[in-house]
Amino acid sequence: MKNHEHLTESWSLPWQSVLSSQLWRLEHLYWIENKAGQLQRFSMNKAQRRLHEGLWYRNDILKARQLGISTYVALLMLDMSLFRSNFHCGIIDKSLPDAQAKLAKLHFAWDHLDYLPPEPSAMDVALARLGERIKRMSGVEKKGEWRPCTAALTRLAFSNGSDVRVGTNLRGGTMQFLHVSELAHVSVHAPWRAREIRSGAINTVPPGGFILKESTHEGGRYGVNYELTRQAMENMGKSELSPLDFRFFFFSWFDQEEYSLPGRGRWSRELDAYFLSLERETGVKLDAGQKRWYARMARVMGAAMKQEYPGTPQEAFSTGEEGSIYGSRIMALRERGRVGMEFPADPEAPTFTAWDLGLSDHTAIWLVQVMGDSIHWLDHYAANQQPLAHYVEKIREWEKEYGLTATAHLLPHDAARRDAHGVSYVENMARLGLANVRVVPRTTDVWRGINTLRELLERSFFHVRTQERARNLRGEEEPGGVEHLELYRSRLPGTGGSLAESPVHDAHSHTADAARTFAEAWSHGLLHGPGDERPRRRRAKMW
Repeated sequence: MKNHEHLTESWSLPWQSVLSSQLWRLEHLYWIENKAGQLQRFSMNKAQRRLHEGLWYRNDILKARQLGISTYVALLMLDMSLFRSNFHCGIIDKSLPDAQAKLAKLHFAWDHLDYLPPEPSAMDVALARLGERIKRMSGVEKKGEWRPCTAALTRLAFSNGSDVRVGTNLRGGTMQFLHVSELAHVSVHAPWRAREIRSGAINTVPPGGFILKESTHEGGRYGVNYELTRQAMENMGKSELSPLDFRFFFFSWFDQEEYSLPGRGRWSRELDAYFLSLERETGVKLDAGQKRWYARMARVMGAAMKQEYPGTPQEAFSTGEEGSIYGSRIMALRERGRVGMEFPADPEAPTFTAWDLGLSDHTAIWLVQVMGDSIHWLDHYAANQQPLAHYVEKIREWEKEYGLTATAHLLPHDAARRDAHGVSYVENMARLGLANVRVVPRTTDVWRGINTLRELLERSFFHVRTQERARNLRGEEEPGGVEHLELYRSRLPGTGGSLAESPVHDAHSHTADAARTFAEAWSHGLLHGPGDERPRRRRAKMW
């Protein structure tokens, strides 16, 4: 990174020579509050130093919790603002208070430039005098603009024309440095705002400007944050990056020196297998203290451990969000190698399509085979704003591609309803030549169907095609069927006025409801061939 300092010109040696080094400034001028609430002069840890040494114009950082990356970014932003004229910065976070907290770190470091610790050394005294002079020269003109009901800092401006502002989305003007924090959380909980950040705020930074996007990940392999991170990961194979290309950084839980626990203790065989697999994949040798820390944290974090403290990017992407209904089941299947498999269809096995209907709206279909006690999910399709003939044609394509004929087409209870012309969905399917349609009776309790599907997932295998992503009418990538199941979630009691936990109706619920149609058909005994009472039982084939 090239520095264009203006403050150093007025300094005499030896200060001029050391002030010309950004690394020296970062590790000598600025004070922070550590995790114990004590003041200390900032010094980079291993993760911060690796980021600083590899920093590019645009940077995508996937990380574990509490590695100090946001503290480093705040100080880097302050340093650039102090030592460059008319340098405009922005901080975006999942909420305004979170963004203001990052600006507070920056303001704290500026305010303590002249701090003199108790029992100071000669160097402490010299650095405090240096900091005092920098404060006079950079003088904060505005300590903030106050917003009603927040009474917190939203902008910091310096006398050299540089400033830092914060928000949940920053579209106006041009910025030379943008920090986007926790975009993964925004992508899951407010996807429309994530799209605005991508199309708006990121575009305010011109070529040659700096972007640091850092986040722990949630939401699986879906959403704006995942798309941007995946693109950055694809750039890892390029010999050269342009100023508009993102460079990818990953910081795992074992990159933090503090994540180690002294003493004695044992952990499970499953964790032993995980540590061995992690060491083989990363080439890092974990010591007993690190393993002990991970084992204790995993007891507290539970299923969220790999989301909050991933060891590899794949671990971060494999986890669903809080409230995930099928996420833990899918994760277990991934770990057992049952997701993304390659196996042929069996033309003799009972084969079903399971639907969720939306007429011209969202419609989702699964192609499923029953192989003895195993359930083989062969394919998945979802679309919206398409007529029924479109989906019937998709069924014909599947039958031709796999060389099979569906035993039955399983439709939810509302397929029997008649439209304004007095014709039901079932009758319309028959007119289009799709026979042997079975309507699954309505279930009074949606959780009965969900729990049945959970049980069936224990014996399920998912073909690689069920992970394939598609593009919607806007040209945006949509997740595959398995990802939809991972992202299907429930709303906790008291949320949105609901007195009971209830599934969220969103873009993922259609595919999940289609899978539940299959599970409810199973529980009602509807999975049988012509003249049979139940599916033909066959020895499951394993590939």
